[in-house]
Amino acid sequence: MIKFTPDIQKALKGHTSQETSYLVEDYPYGFRLRCKIRYWIEYKKGKGFRFWSQTSNPKVPGLVWNKPKASTYTENAMFMYLDSNDHVQWRGLGIYNTDKETREFLEAYREFINPKWLPVLERWVHLKEAYEKKKAELVAANGEKPGMTHENIAAVHAVETVKFEVNYGGGRVEEVEVKK
Repeated sequence: MIKFTPDIQKALKGHTSQETSYLVEDYPYGFRLRCKIRYWIEYKKGKGFRFWSQTSNPKVPGLVWNKPKASTYTENAMFMYLDSNDHVQWRGLGIYNTDKETREFLEAYREFINPKWLPVLERWVHLKEAYEKKKAELVAANGEKPGMTHENIAAVHAVETVKFEVNYGGGRVEEVEVKK
């Protein structure tokens, strides 16, 4: 189940590189020093999204940036926001979320997703729902309830390729083939 965050105060969009990052001017550096920190989300085709942060080094004269730190990749969607304490946070959606969670994420967070990445998420929601529907049909064809026996699970995992159509509405239909 997706844990929805009620304390989203402001969506942070368009921060997709170090150059366009969201900058916090006053951030703690250890116990006594203060620095700057910047945040952004990177998208890499074939990998997905990841959250980056990078602090400045207050021990060196001028503005010198430390090595940036990255989260692990999440495949399907990610967005940054400010919470009620004005702290930068992020939420992501990966391949292990259920079709229901995927749909809930899209509906709850659509307005926070960077518009240029929204088609990636929408496509994933349709693929995930179509895949789960096809998987349930394959399991039901064996006369069993989905997810009830080891044999059903083994039968689903034995399927090398699933072919189905995804209807996006507006007359746009895509044939999809998912291979193991």
